Parts: sequence; C-alpha cells; structure tokens
Amino acid sequence: MIEGGDRADALLRRARETGRALGARLRGQSAGKEEHARALYDGFVKAGYHALLLPEACGGAGLGYASAGAIYEELSYHAIGLMPALLTTAHCAELLKIAGAGRSFGYLERIARGGIFGFCLTEREAGSDITGIRCTASATEKGYLINGEKSVVINSSIADFFIVIATTGFQKGRAGLGAFLVDTTLPGVERFGPECGFGFEESVIGSVRFSDVSIPGDSLLGEEGNAYFQVMESLDKGRPLVAACCVGAARRLMDIVTAHARQREQFGKPLIAFQGISFRLADLATRLKAARLLYADALSLIDSGREFTMEASMAKLFASETLRDFAEFALEALGHRAFEDGSEVRNIFNDAQLLISIDGSSNVQRMVIASQL
Repeated sequence: MIEGGDRADALLRRARETGRALGARLRGQSAGKEEHARALYDGFVKAGYHALLLPEACGGAGLGYASAGAIYEELSYHAIGLMPALLTTAHCAELLKIAGAGRSFGYLERIARGGIFGFCLTEREAGSDITGIRCTASATEKGYLINGEKSVVINSSIADFFIVIATTGFQKGRAGLGAFLVDTTLPGVERFGPECGFGFEESVIGSVRFSDVSIPGDSLLGEEGNAYFQVMESLDKGRPLVAACCVGAARRLMDIVTAHARQREQFGKPLIAFQGISFRLADLATRLKAARLLYADALSLIDSGREFTMEASMAKLFASETLRDFAEFALEALGHRAFEDGSEVRNIFNDAQLLISIDGSSNVQRMVIASQL
C-alpha cells in the first residue's frame, strides 16, 4: 500500500487504464485545440487525478509526494502527452501552498473543483535565468499593474487563472520578484496561440501579453521579493514528478519494443535473439529501474521533510535523458513503423525532447547538482 491509504491505492490501480481511456477517447477529435485540451483535463478531473497533492480540507486527495509520483508514472504509461496540463496546475498549487497567502486556500479549492492554472514564468530573454525577467508589477493605490509578455505558457488559452512572476524593480534583482495571481478574464490580458510545435500535441502552449492589467494588492503571493525562493522550491518539488512521468513513458516504450523484438524475425531469428538488440534493451531496462529508484527517493525525502534539492535534480536529469535515449532506440528498432502517422513511438519521441527542458534543462540540473556537492 502506498502512502495515502485506500484512496491512494484505488487511484494507483486504475491510473493506467484512465490514461488509456482518455487517450483513446479524445485523441484525434475534430474539436478545436483549446476545446480538445480542456476536455482532456476535465477527464482527469472526473477521474480524480487533478488534485492529488492538495489538502483534503480544500477538496484535494491529500496524498504524499511518493504516492503522487507512483500515480503519475502509471498515468504516463499511456498518456505522457496529456501530463503537462496536470504538472503545470500542480506547480501553481505548490506555489499557493508555499506562499500561504490569505487568498491561497480559496484558489486551492478552485483547483480541486477543476479550475485550470497557467504558470507565467518564462520570457523570450529570461528562461533558466529568471532574474532576467522584465514583466513588471507596478504598485498603485489599489494594488498592482502588470505589464509584459510571457512565452511557453502551458495551459495558456484554457487557464482560468495565471500565476505571473514579475519584477517590482529591475535594480532589485531577484529581491524584486513577486508571484501574482491574475484572473485570465481581466482587461488587458491577451493570449496568443496555441503554438503548433514539436510534441505535447494534446496540450495547449502559447504566449500571454499583459497590458496595464489591474489586480488587487492581495493578489501578491506572500511578500515582494519572495518569488525567487517560492519558484525554486516549487520547481525542486516538481522535478521528481516529471521524472515519474518519464519513467511511465519509458516503460511503455520497453513493452512496445520488447514485443516487437520477440515477434519480428530477420535471418530466421527473432530480433531479441541478436545481442545488438537484447543488450541494448538490457542496458535501458537497468537505467529504467534506476530512474524509478531515483525519483522515489527524492519524493520520499520531500515527504519526510528532509533536504531534497540535489536528489530531485538527479532524478529529473537521469529519467528525462533515459526516456530520450530509449525513444531514439525505439525509432531505430521499429524502423519505418515508428514514423507512420499516429505512431505511439513517434509521439513519445517528440514528447521526450520537450520533457528534457521542463523544470530546467539537463545542464540546469547539472548546475543544481554541482552546487549541492
């Protein structure tokens, strides 16, 4: 039994089938991309997977991180392309919990009821270095005016609310950063996209422009200058969850490639009989096992209240690169079959490239790990 009791066990048991059902029912529908993405998210809501880490007091499942990671892995077995929306809203929920602001509880309740959040962090000139953020939050008598643009916003055009990281003064550096709640229906909020890109085809990713968007003073999460540390903690906690998703997708690839290698014959033998295939599968199976142990270790550290920053980055680095390498091998092993329209292997390959950069690229993870040595 995983931490969280009967509820966690029940969610874990049906997670893989939920991912399979959502993908089979909703992929390829003729609805617009936003409607399609919203329907996918609502499917997770109806099944109870959207608020795993939220306290029961606000309507969440009240699970620990280790339990959530195991469930994310199973969901990702069939639905890795659907996970960014869940991961992004989970990030925003974590920021709300970390800030502990007066309005946070109400917004956590909204997430528990199915509300979707978008995380407005990245800018064209501010990615890994968030101290380069130029989106501004100017104090007024009534609160703040938000101005600026954000890019690579997951859930951009379907979010009900954004958490916007903005600066109250460039000269303050990271001490000037604040996290602000913004209703997406407010005047001055413009959403662009979704952008048609490479991977995450079931998700909505776009850009957002804020033009004199007026928000009340209590929209600030915590205090001015705290956002840098809030974001770092949120990203740290999210990294092993991303790793869990990578492990789920890699397991799917393992099953697909192994089945193909047993069935496909060349030179009178199944492919699995050739060491070029079997040894590579053996290496990747070993890495897959190690990736699961790494993310489980990081999440258990979070649950126990111990230091976890280095382990979280190790888990994300190792799992995401394992998935990428496995996806490349799967393309080689399946040949032309992997490049056909609708190929599950091709879709996972595309998603794997993007998962490398979520919550920090591989080199960012190496920087974090090195800083903790």
